[in-house]
Amino acid sequence: MTGPSAAQVDRARRLLAAEGDSGASADACAAAAKRVYAKLSAQLSPLLGAAGVEALFARSAKLAGAERPRIAELADGIDASTRLGACLQALAPAAASDTAALLFGTLLELIVTFIGDRLTVQALRGAWPAIEETAPRETKK
Repeated sequence: MTGPSAAQVDRARRLLAAEGDSGASADACAAAAKRVYAKLSAQLSPLLGAAGVEALFARSAKLAGAERPRIAELADGIDASTRLGACLQALAPAAASDTAALLFGTLLELIVTFIGDRLTVQALRGAWPAIEETAPRETKK
């Protein structure tokens, strides 16, 4: 994987915005990112298990770390949510928002690869019912 698609980064930005990231404050971005992580974890743990969610998050941090080295340190998975907040708070507001969108876009790309877009959208709707999201129509081959 070379990086998340633009669609996944956009999806991640919408989730972060829904949780309060306006791009004006690194603190607000960090808080929003922690809420996104918690909600994604709660929705995906029944499908992937807690260890599976943590492993995908760690892999996302490692992959996104190629572009934003600061977040590669989250790849060890130890207390990732708290360290994610501290990592984003240390950045300028715009950089924090971009970094969080890249990280969660990468995570969403991995999730879609693992469980498909339809189940990913269902999981997202479970946490964010008002999010504007449509599942793609499956075509029979």
